[in-house]
Amino acid sequence: MKTRNKILIGVGIVVLLVVGFYVFFPFYVVGPPVPLFSIENIDISNHEVVIEIFDLHNKSIFKETLELGPKEEICYPRPVLLNFRWLKECTLKVTVDNKATKTYKTEVYAWTQFCISLVKDPISGEIRIGISAMVV
Repeated sequence: MKTRNKILIGVGIVVLLVVGFYVFFPFYVVGPPVPLFSIENIDISNHEVVIEIFDLHNKSIFKETLELGPKEEICYPRPVLLNFRWLKECTLKVTVDNKATKTYKTEVYAWTQFCISLVKDPISGEIRIGISAMVV
């Protein structure tokens, strides 16, 4: 009976070490995760921006509404659950002032940061949304 308990404890410790290696070792090698996104308002007007992230099945996993002043930049920290959630593919949807909307499909890892910029078109006066992904 004691031998069986020792074997089960040993197997449990090995399993914890293997799982810990795969979960925490990348953070040790690469460093802490980058912010989820940075958004920059290059326009001279205030804007309300809604940022939403959908998983592969079009289920919303993140939604945030931000108010940006003129020439303001915000770096939004990554929620803890998204540090360990490896999505094969996700869609980022950015809506500005309930008018302009742009979507961007990509893979998300703990070291992927979305860079969003808002620029006013000088000819039409409409807001243009630029979205890119930066991987560290």
